[in-house]
Order: sequence, then C-alpha cells, then structure tokens
Amino acid sequence: MNMWDISTPISINIKNLTKAYSKDKGIFDLSIELNSGDINLIVGKNGSGKSTLLKCIMRLVRYHGAIERRKFRIGYAPENYIMPDFMTVEEFLYNIGRIKGVSRYEIRESTIDFYRFFNLEKYRHKLIKTLSNGMKQKVNLIQALINEPKIIMLDEPLTALDFESEKKLISYLNKLAKTHLVIISTHNPNKFKTRSKRIIELENGMIK
Repeated sequence: MNMWDISTPISINIKNLTKAYSKDKGIFDLSIELNSGDINLIVGKNGSGKSTLLKCIMRLVRYHGAIERRKFRIGYAPENYIMPDFMTVEEFLYNIGRIKGVSRYEIRESTIDFYRFFNLEKYRHKLIKTLSNGMKQKVNLIQALINEPKIIMLDEPLTALDFESEKKLISYLNKLAKTHLVIISTHNPNKFKTRSKRIIELENGMIK
C-alpha cells in the first residue's frame, strides 16, 4: 500500500454548477477549484449539498455547469454504500477491482495491505451481511482505494469507524493529500487535525 507518488498537481475546476432537486435543495451556481496538496473538506449540515457535489463530480447525476478535470483514476466511497450481502469480502473486492481494470496480482497485493491496515484479515472470507457497520465501512473505503486512484472522494468516511481506525485513516489521507487530490465530505471537520486542510462550507447548496 504505497503512496503512489506523482509530481503533477491535480485539480478539479467547477464553474457555475447547478443541480436542483427543489428550489432550496441541491447545488446552486457553485464555482470552486479543488487542488492536491491539502485535504479538501466539504462541510455543512445535512441537506447542504455535500453529497450532491461529490455525485456531480462523479457524474452520477445530471447537472448544469462545467466540471473540468483530467482523466485521472478516481476512487469514490459514498455514504451508506449498499454492497451485495451474498458475497464475501474477498469476492466483492476482487470483482470491484476487476471492474476498475485492476489486475489479479494487483488486487491480491493491494487487498492484503488493506486487510492489515484495517485489521480485516480474519474477515476476508466472511459474508458481507455478517459484518458490523464499522467493518462494512472499512470494506467501502478499500473498494474506493483499490485501483490506486489519483483523485479520492470520500463521503463521511469516518462513519461507524472505531477511534483507532479513524486516526489511522486520517493520517493516511494526510500523506496522500500531498500528491493526490483528496476530497472529503464531513459534518465534523475538527476530527481532521492537520494544518494541510482547506475547509469549504456549504449552506443551502452554496458556498457560505
């Protein structure tokens, strides 16, 4: 599980982004540039547009405006990710890796590292439906990182994690942010205790 060092700065330039679900819910005429070098924390109350912004960047929803980014690999961990509960952890991650174009060898090497990192070795052959919410969240994070993405977008990544796992993940993301574009949606930015962070606060779909 290396840091995948790259020297080229990475950015996403968002211009006049609008995705309206109703007159007061969604994203409204939002313009911002997100860059590697710092952790980009998207903060705000529930319904402020945090998750919608990530979905727009992922092109999971239709929107108006422009989102400019180079074709770097992206890793995305949505909040409350629904995984196939009839699969084991290993089966699920293998299939996700292959869908993302990762070789069998790379999947094996990457998952071994992540199992150790998240203390999941003894759960790799367990059915997903038998896992706790915290374990499921760890699997969600691994599937986002398995293809060694240059752009990493995590929606409430600390949800259901134990304190030790929170600390390890935040430390890992801090290191990645030096050379990768890391975007995190969170309602609790104070947990990310680092000088290298940029806070973007949303309110009613606009930058506050």
